[in-house]
Amino acid sequence: MRVLRAVLLAVYLGLGAAQSAPVGTFYGPVPVLAVVDGDTLVLESNLGPRTVRLIGIDAPEMRRPQGGPEPYGIEARAFLEALLPPGTPVWVEVDLAPTDAYGRLLAYLYVADPAGDWLVADATATQVNLAVVEAGWATPLTIAPNETYADLYERAAAASEAGRRGLWAGSPYVTADWPTGPILIWCALVNPSTPNDEAGEWVSVLLRVPLDTRGYYLFDEGSKARFRLPAGVQPAGELRVENPGRGVWNNAGDTIYLMLGDQVVDAWDYTAHVTRVEDVVLCRDGVSPD
Repeated sequence: MRVLRAVLLAVYLGLGAAQSAPVGTFYGPVPVLAVVDGDTLVLESNLGPRTVRLIGIDAPEMRRPQGGPEPYGIEARAFLEALLPPGTPVWVEVDLAPTDAYGRLLAYLYVADPAGDWLVADATATQVNLAVVEAGWATPLTIAPNETYADLYERAAAASEAGRRGLWAGSPYVTADWPTGPILIWCALVNPSTPNDEAGEWVSVLLRVPLDTRGYYLFDEGSKARFRLPAGVQPAGELRVENPGRGVWNNAGDTIYLMLGDQVVDAWDYTAHVTRVEDVVLCRDGVSPD
């Protein structure tokens, strides 16, 4: 058995075939029901929904004891959601220990992909665990006895870090004091050349990844004005939120709050950027997106 396992692993590593094959027995395909975070999801099974923890990797958590996600937790989940939207069929491979102390199924998952490097049930596929590490949204986490592909995750993580992908990418828009989440306040036109700053003010937010902005809003503490962001998934990039009424943002300096429910997602005091010149766009890094 050990010899056969070694031969299969050699094939997996690309020493004997153009495409790799899972070392262990695989099951499925079964549909994805939901993604929980960057390394946890829920699959359908013959016994109902089953929570699955991806073996060998560790992505940022969506919940911390002090509240809110860990840095890059939302981005990691967004990557896995894009790879495995609800209904996507996946194959499941287990290792020597099939469950953890929480009753979750421990597994390697495979999804059909014409450009994939794996061959599962005569279909070309991508191994999901490895793909998350290759994209830079998880680090290796090896827990014996589930170690079949641990060396591959180590190499993939080293390559991701060297290539500054995912967790190591940073952002061309980020400085040390900027929030690390998927959305933040970016720029504002607070002093338009209209009477009483009417129908000319706007604030923009920066989306680092595609994001459903339902429930987010900008808030001005002085006037108590709220400006809702649109519902639905918005593409990555700048999203402008217009103030269609009288001016609310103080031309001499003010703090803009980005809220989700009663939670402050981001806050920007633009006082240091104020010029008092009309129609000048103020930006967090001093550079206009235009």
